[in-house]
Amino acid sequence: MLESAQVVPRSAGSTTSPARGARTDIQALRAIAVAAVVAYHLWPGRLPGGFVGVDVFFVISGFLITSHLLRRPPRHGRDLRDFWARRVRRLLPASFLVLLVTAAATFVVAPSTMWASTLREIGASALYVENWSLAASSVDYLGAEAAASPVQHYWSLSVEEQFYLLWPLVLVAVGWWTARRGGNLVRRASVAVGAIVLLSFGWSVVATALQPSSAYFVTPTRIWELGVGALLATLSIRLAPRWRTPLAWLGIAMILAAVLTYSGALPFPGYTAALPVVGCALVIAAECDRTRWSPRRIGDVRPVQWLGDVSYSVYLWHWPLVVLVPFALGHHPGLLERVAVLACALGLAAVTKPLVEDRFRRGRAGSGRAIAIALSASVLIGGAAIGGALLLQARVDANIAQAAQAAHGPCVGAAAMAPGADCDVAGDGDLLLDPVEAADDKPSAYADGCWESLPFDGTSTCRYGDPDAATKVALIGNSHAGNLLPPLQDLAEKNDWSITTYVASRCPTSDVRWQLGTARDSEGCHDWGQRVLDKVRDGSFDLVVTSQLTPYAAAGTTSADNDAVVAQGYSRYLDDLAATGTPTLVVRDMPYPKHTIPSVPDCLAAASSPTGCDGKRSAWLAPDPLYDAAESLDQPAVSTLDLTGFTCTKDVCPAVIGDVVVYFDASHLTATFSRTLAPYLEPAVVSALGSP
Repeated sequence: MLESAQVVPRSAGSTTSPARGARTDIQALRAIAVAAVVAYHLWPGRLPGGFVGVDVFFVISGFLITSHLLRRPPRHGRDLRDFWARRVRRLLPASFLVLLVTAAATFVVAPSTMWASTLREIGASALYVENWSLAASSVDYLGAEAAASPVQHYWSLSVEEQFYLLWPLVLVAVGWWTARRGGNLVRRASVAVGAIVLLSFGWSVVATALQPSSAYFVTPTRIWELGVGALLATLSIRLAPRWRTPLAWLGIAMILAAVLTYSGALPFPGYTAALPVVGCALVIAAECDRTRWSPRRIGDVRPVQWLGDVSYSVYLWHWPLVVLVPFALGHHPGLLERVAVLACALGLAAVTKPLVEDRFRRGRAGSGRAIAIALSASVLIGGAAIGGALLLQARVDANIAQAAQAAHGPCVGAAAMAPGADCDVAGDGDLLLDPVEAADDKPSAYADGCWESLPFDGTSTCRYGDPDAATKVALIGNSHAGNLLPPLQDLAEKNDWSITTYVASRCPTSDVRWQLGTARDSEGCHDWGQRVLDKVRDGSFDLVVTSQLTPYAAAGTTSADNDAVVAQGYSRYLDDLAATGTPTLVVRDMPYPKHTIPSVPDCLAAASSPTGCDGKRSAWLAPDPLYDAAESLDQPAVSTLDLTGFTCTKDVCPAVIGDVVVYFDASHLTATFSRTLAPYLEPAVVSALGSP
């Protein structure tokens, strides 16, 4: 993201030529890129495609790094060491400073529920694997639902550092081949780089179509963008003067078109990234002069050049401010406060550039020592952050285990809402688990990997209880069916049952196709539901228990007919379940705080009173079309149960009930609270089983 804009033009017949001055047009491109990213994060509605600024940075980095490597091709280990030393001197000091300051600020202003996760991501960022960490979280339903961390913007820096580590080795291999076979290094490099670009671009298109969440972050889907810049550096492009200005304006127009028209809903990167990538390449290739109509008349002005010069520090500082300032303020920033965040980011960058970036870049430490210091700092910061997260997690796990034993006491959890209970609904204020612990108090299906996830091409299951038990229960649905696993596990242990899960993240089981991210996901979800039906037919189950959230519209419907189509799809699916000969118990879905609160534990960690995080019943308790379909069916084998009386009063759905935090995020019940529902779930299950 930051590399000297000194470049070296080359001819096809030589590997090097005399250096020319700094490319002010590249500095202007940096200014455009960082302005787009920062504006997108501060005002996403105004510049919905500002995230493509990162793609502009990638092209610039690929071009400049490859230009420098071809000017001084690495031939020995010493050359590689010197190259990597220049990179760590230039990039890592400011990066590590921001990580350390962000860690301290997180403990001061952010809710305690964010501490462990932020430490984990600081560790991944210090080791420059944050993009892979976010890719893993993006395919995890709960990870995708988690609040943004103040260092997640390090994903792009991780991609670049991985590029800086591996790219010189590619050119070393090309140089070795050239030495053995003869020929021109630059020409052979252009062939190798072109092949890498094509392979990575193809991978990016396919991965973005199949798994868009993780494809956004992983290195193989992004290398082609840096490779386009690298390819440009290997080619001898000498445009006639009359074409330079038009091509430069065309490239800028392509970048701005992406900034103004793209949005987070667009599959990315894939082929859609080609617009800003090619646009940036055109501007670099044009290398236009400062003529009357040239964009350099704007790009060369001092404020634009200054912003390009400090763009790396601006990028580093802006995102922690965007994430942490709302916690410090206690509310979402208004216009003036966002302007203040912008000013603060620029001010910090103005100080960091001369005092940290430039100072360390000009340091006198030898290459070997610089690399050793950088590696030591990376391991120290990363190890300390990850170690701290593990210590926090160990404490949380121990307290959750203790809470499981105390969940069946009088007036604890759902018992405080039981008819006739003489209990304070919220409890006495001595929480069984604090908000940090509650945020990690999840049903065992999450740790056990029981979920089927996008694109739903498998049928993952878990079995709990005695596998040889005479009574077998299947739990079916999306993540909200997981709310019922802890009480079913307790009942299975008590009554000698076995529980088999068929649960999928974001996929309601129904006979309709849902409007998911891609057509493949929609079809995969539908097919998964059909496979689950087959498992029920073949599984000799004594009971199916199902519950789920319905957050999507049916594919191909309008708002006028969607409700009817959804209801019919659920009715058909319940009829199919009944046709298997297995009784089905439909449990009404639980409240959904996400309508008003991003995270219940985060809210509780920041609130002065638990009641400050309560929600109105009318806002949190949405209609449940699966439950309504079951109620309207004339099917003796299908029964229903509504447990929402244990989660909501007539008017309010509390965040804390009987000293137990009810939700571990903004959507799912904590395992501890869910477990307290067992006594009220048991009669319906026993009745549906036909037991005496």
